Amino acid sequence: MNKKGFTLVELIATIAVLGIIVSISIYAANGGFAKAKEKSEDVFIKTLQDALDIYTDSDAKKLSFSRNSVCTLEKRFGSSNIYQSTATITFGDVINSDYTPLTAKEVVNPANETVPCDLGAPVSIYRDDDFVYYYQVSSASLKCLNTEGNITNFPSTECIG
Repeated sequence: MNKKGFTLVELIATIAVLGIIVSISIYAANGGFAKAKEKSEDVFIKTLQDALDIYTDSDAKKLSFSRNSVCTLEKRFGSSNIYQSTATITFGDVINSDYTPLTAKEVVNPANETVPCDLGAPVSIYRDDDFVYYYQVSSASLKCLNTEGNITNFPSTECIG
């Protein structure tokens, strides 16, 4: 017999294979979305670091620093004392700097668009004897990041307190 069409077994097998392919695709897509969110947050953190780098390169020179060092940093050619700024700096001060690459409207994490960053988050600025400037801001105080820890360029692992 030469009937055209599929048998019930062939249809069920085809639907099962398509179901497996679709479930694998959905699983892969969900993993891709999670990785994309992580990557977008990494890029956002890099942008925040760039704003802080620009601030320390341009405006930190105007700050006054404590005369007492907070620690000693071991460098390649000797040690250097680290001094903390006596000024109260917030992330809003960094964003409102003349040279910042961000505006207050742009300080929203693309991986978590519901919560804007807290511009009142305190930023600690440090300087060493060689006039190299460092910054540190807690990601918990920014309240817009999914990662924990600090955004910093401070080599704390090398600093002896």
